Amino acid sequence: MDEVADRFLDLIHELEDVSRTVTAQQALTEFDETTLQVFWRKWPNISEWAGSLWSMLCAELSGPATSQAALDAHETGGSG
Repeated sequence: MDEVADRFLDLIHELEDVSRTVTAQQALTEFDETTLQVFWRKWPNISEWAGSLWSMLCAELSGPATSQAALDAHETGGSG
């Protein structure tokens, strides 16, 4: 799974670089037809997956933080 996570991080960085280099309007007018068609076909599924992951992370990260002491107690079964 680490390999997949590394690939995912690389893709995020690459997409971020593209979005900084080319505006959406420029992409629409300058990308070739094949690139635009592939984007049009593939993006809804990718966007749905990314949106689901983002929503789950948002829900997870919006909760109260757990202290390190609480985490340590959980790992040892609460006995000290």
